[in-house]
Amino acid sequence: MERILTFEMVEDYLKSLSVRHVDIKDFVGTSISELATKLTAHGGIKSPFMVFYSLSSQLSGTKQRSFNTRRISFAIAFAGISREDFQRQKQAKNEAEQIGLDVLSRINYDSKVQGTWLYDNFLKDSVVYEDYEDEEVEGLYGMDFHFELKLPEPLVAVPCQCRKLHPR
Repeated sequence: MERILTFEMVEDYLKSLSVRHVDIKDFVGTSISELATKLTAHGGIKSPFMVFYSLSSQLSGTKQRSFNTRRISFAIAFAGISREDFQRQKQAKNEAEQIGLDVLSRINYDSKVQGTWLYDNFLKDSVVYEDYEDEEVEGLYGMDFHFELKLPEPLVAVPCQCRKLHPR
């Protein structure tokens, strides 16, 4: 059975948002090594950039209907900012907030378009965001954003798929 929403679809969607936003210069998926590679590459990563760093899910519902609430987390970050440059750190966080809110505004808009997996599934009241300074990677400053989508998730076992899991 094909699922309504997959990890890959979420990543592709966020990447498309980063490409379409005029200020976002780069995108990094959930791979820690991808981020490390881009940060240490010749010329470094272009700032500001979007990092899609987490997707978690929780199933809920009744006997007749199941839902999958997806919590999606991304950051808008700037690299190469000195620990002593407090004004630039503040400016980076301010700009990251504005860009992240632009992205969330687009997600809200897209959730009103019928015929897409996002239609009527964005939970605006679930949005939370906060500033951050990356302790593991020096010079990264920005904002973390988290939001949820609530989608139907039919939990129907297909006999042929079950045989794959439990050979006789």
